[in-house]
Amino acid sequence: MRGLPSPCCSALHAALGALSLFIGTELTSRSAHAEKTSVRSAPDAAADGVYDRFDGDLDLGLALGAEFGSAGQVAPALRASAHYFSIAGVYLAGRINASDQSARSLFGLGVDLRPLFVPRWAKGYETGPGLLDLTLDSLSLSLGAFWAQRPPETPAPNRGFDAQLGCGIPLSATAAGPWLEARGVLRYPDHASREEAVILALSWHGFVTTPFSRGSGL
Repeated sequence: MRGLPSPCCSALHAALGALSLFIGTELTSRSAHAEKTSVRSAPDAAADGVYDRFDGDLDLGLALGAEFGSAGQVAPALRASAHYFSIAGVYLAGRINASDQSARSLFGLGVDLRPLFVPRWAKGYETGPGLLDLTLDSLSLSLGAFWAQRPPETPAPNRGFDAQLGCGIPLSATAAGPWLEARGVLRYPDHASREEAVILALSWHGFVTTPFSRGSGL
């Protein structure tokens, strides 16, 4: 029993394995289709809808920007993320030095989903320009929790639920490299009124290959 994986780990590995198998099958199918349709022009052939996102199975991102709160406060914001095949992943986010009208500092974590990339790519719905495809694929939904440090005299709770909707523009029209990102944020502190904010940030994304991907044969 000691060496057996937990049910959660087994389910996670099964999900990742199924996703890797699906992507591998689609890659083989798309490659075979590309060989049969060699009459396409070179620019069209280059627009495969992936834009180097399969250079590694893990998309790592780091963003630095500013958070603009509904009460008028502005604070530095930081966000780090990791996505499996640019589809689903986790994020860590933070904010510091906000005004006394809100939490002076804040830390959050949760899951982030990008639902458009794989369905669009699998169906071959490429528009051609990488800038547009990547911008559409970057639409993401984040759900998580946050913990805040508030002034001692403020009775508001220091934790709650966090929901975000974001998108980005690749400044180099490639998946790896600099991005300009925007996120709308809704925070629901426990037993308190909703808080709203907008985050604008400059981010950098890169791709790495994990042992799981090498073992799956992708």
